[in-house]
Amino acid sequence: MIDFEIRPARAADRDAVEALLRAAELPPEGLDEQFGDPYAVAVSCGRVVGAAGVEVYGSAGLLRSVVVDGAWRGRGLGAALTRERLRWARERGLDAVYLLTDTAGGYFPRLGFAPVERSEVPEAVRGSLQFASVCPSTAAVLGLSLREAACATP
Repeated sequence: MIDFEIRPARAADRDAVEALLRAAELPPEGLDEQFGDPYAVAVSCGRVVGAAGVEVYGSAGLLRSVVVDGAWRGRGLGAALTRERLRWARERGLDAVYLLTDTAGGYFPRLGFAPVERSEVPEAVRGSLQFASVCPSTAAVLGLSLREAACATP
């Protein structure tokens, strides 16, 4: 049973997304720079219960702020948000999406992501706030080629 909807983020959702990030101990820094269309939120009964964003850097994206309210975890909401943002990235013609994580390195491979070396990430993405200063240098880096993924999907 689906008891949430995923929709594009609106300016009015920004504070709720930040609150989710802080509650999950994820960095809110840089949220304002691309908040809006690059983000999606999951809403239930008028309340934001999850979010995910793709910051765009040329032909590559940085998946960030995949966050789900603690009471909603384990229901597939994070995966649904991630898939929706990957769909969004494909529609905008992005070639690849990357992410940084300290805690979810085992989660994202089931969605098609694979570990990559930092040096393989496009320079524009490496110059993002997340890469440059927010996430530690020990964070795992994963990537997903959207061109390969689109070809591999039946």
